[in-house]
Amino acid sequence: MIGVIKSDVVVLGGGIAASATSIALARKGVRVGLSYPVHTRPRLAVGETVPPDVRKLLSELGVWEKFLGQRHEASLGSCSAWGGTELGYNDFVLNPQGCGWHLDRARFEALLLDHAASCGVAVFPIAKCASLEQAPDGGIALSAIMPNGATQHLSARYIVDATGSRSVVARQMGARQLPLDRLSFVYGFFDQPQAAASSQLTLLEAQELGWWYRARLPDHRLAIAFASDASIIRDHNIARASEWLALLRATSHVAQAIEAYRLKDIVVRAAPSFRLDCVVGANWLAVGDAAAACDPISSQGIMNALEDGLRAATTIADVLDGRSDSSGFYARYLDARYADYLANRNYLYSLERRWPKSPFWRRRYARSGNVSLPGERAA
Repeated sequence: MIGVIKSDVVVLGGGIAASATSIALARKGVRVGLSYPVHTRPRLAVGETVPPDVRKLLSELGVWEKFLGQRHEASLGSCSAWGGTELGYNDFVLNPQGCGWHLDRARFEALLLDHAASCGVAVFPIAKCASLEQAPDGGIALSAIMPNGATQHLSARYIVDATGSRSVVARQMGARQLPLDRLSFVYGFFDQPQAAASSQLTLLEAQELGWWYRARLPDHRLAIAFASDASIIRDHNIARASEWLALLRATSHVAQAIEAYRLKDIVVRAAPSFRLDCVVGANWLAVGDAAAACDPISSQGIMNALEDGLRAATTIADVLDGRSDSSGFYARYLDARYADYLANRNYLYSLERRWPKSPFWRRRYARSGNVSLPGERAA
């Protein structure tokens, strides 16, 4: 048994939203404990990029110079074959903030955790959360199993749910997830030969059964992913390397220049998108994917995690100072953030109209509230 760790706020989770919230709180003088889970397997690197505007958020967290020091690979933008066969481009050449970056996600998360500790956050790993209760004094009582099997007790006035799409704390507090969609991704990971040179642009391409993206990874590797419904992946055996590769070779752009690459692994992962019906309570709130998980097509996850953390810290500091009305501002911010995401997602899916009989695309139109298809009259 280990003694009780007391803090003003305990943040549960180990990702970007957890670290951003903890750092922002510590910079406001709040005592923070960050309890992050020790993963039994490494996080899957899927080829994530951040836009130039990430500079503003990282600067607010005081970590911009450290981020530059990690020397993540530059991203010059993206291109897509969506709604037609020709590539369209969205580059960062004229962006006053400069280029974006292909993230080495593991190194970036480690940087944020280290920076949180340097800001005075009590950072400690756990194997799992054993119990979570409302304390008699109105605070939070948390028990966690440490990696060595010991039980650690924590008490705080406030708790932050940064547990990702599991929304562990919020669901314990009575919140419900309101599902929007549930894509499945089949990822293929390639080793890049020394002589090969892949594009610094992230590539997106629509196909009849779903859509593809291609992105660079650290250490001269490449990630190519196919997104569709689990039923389509199952019915077409797309989780098998041979079927996945055959479908990939049928693309017009994504498959180009991979002939020299070596396929190392195929991995399947679900990507649910939803929002909570309630993102904040009297002594808790949710951030990042725990509050609202977005369709990866929106490319908003990392930016949302950083901004949620900054906004949440302001709200929590206000609540701890007796200004409980700040919780309403945070809830309205999440409402607006999710509404903007929905509008963007629905617009993107509505642009692709080449396969009106495809079950995948029909489902995307229906979930967007856009059930009028080519050749049909809207109801």
